[in-house]
Amino acid sequence: MGAHPDIAFLMDGLNEAVQAQIRDETTFWENDPFERPGADTVENLLNKSLDASIFQEIVEQFKAQFASARAIVEVGGGQGWASCIVKRLNPAAHVTLTDAVHAAVAGRTIWERVYRCSLDAAFAAPAQSIPLPDGTVDLVFCYAAAHHFVDHQAALRESWRVLRPGGWCLWLYEPTSSAFLRGVAEARVNRKRPDVKEHVLVPAEVLHVARGMGFVGQVTYWPHRLRRGRFESLYYLGLSFLPWLAPVLPCTAHFSLQRGNEPGRVGSGGNGAA
Repeated sequence: MGAHPDIAFLMDGLNEAVQAQIRDETTFWENDPFERPGADTVENLLNKSLDASIFQEIVEQFKAQFASARAIVEVGGGQGWASCIVKRLNPAAHVTLTDAVHAAVAGRTIWERVYRCSLDAAFAAPAQSIPLPDGTVDLVFCYAAAHHFVDHQAALRESWRVLRPGGWCLWLYEPTSSAFLRGVAEARVNRKRPDVKEHVLVPAEVLHVARGMGFVGQVTYWPHRLRRGRFESLYYLGLSFLPWLAPVLPCTAHFSLQRGNEPGRVGSGGNGAA
C-alpha cells in the first residue's frame, strides 16, 4: 500500500487554521459511530452509495481526464470510496488515496471489498503537503473536499508541484457562492453539519489564485438535485433554469484546472488562503 509518512512531519509548517481544521476532522473520523475505523455499518454503506451515484455522473463529465491519466491522486479522500470507483473504472492507472486523517484512510478496506479492487497506495497526508516527487502525477482530484482545505493557495501550489505539465487538478462538487453571500452560505451549511466546520468557495478567488500559478482553468456550475431536501430541490431546480444566477447565489460547482509548463506569479511562498 505504499509508505506511511509521518503525518506530524507533514503538518509542520501548515498554518494554524489548517491544523485546527485537521484536528476537528481527526476527532470526527476517530469517533463517528458510522465512519470510525472498523465501523462497517449499513448506514455508511447506504450514505456513500448515494454519493457514489453523484460521483459517477461527474466522472462521466470529466471522462477524458480520468481515462487518460496513468497516475491519479485523490486528496481529502476520506475512506477512499471515490478512489476505489476510479480504480475500478481505470484498472491500469496507479491510484493513490490521501487524506489528512489516518483514521479516515484506514477505512478504505471496506470500499476495496465493495468495489472489488485494491488501491495502489494510501496514506495520511494533508492536501498542502503531499509526499510525492515533483511532476509525477497526471491527475489530482477531490470530491466535495476542497472546501475543507482552508489554505487553498497552499493546496493548489502542492497540486501544481506534483502534477506533470498538462496534468489536471479537479475539485469536484464543491459548495460555492459569491463573496457577498459567503457568510450566509457558510452559516447554512454549518447548521446542517455542526461537528466539523464547513466552508464555501468563492470561484473568482480560487480561479484568480490558480491562474496566477499558471493553471488554465474554469468553473462549471452544477445545480444537482440528488440528496437535497424538498426546498433545496426546488431551489436547485430554479438554478438549473436560471443558470446566470449560479455565480451569485450558493450553488455546487466543479473546478477544472490544467497545469501549464511554467509557474505563474502566485505560489512561490506564503500560506494565504484563496
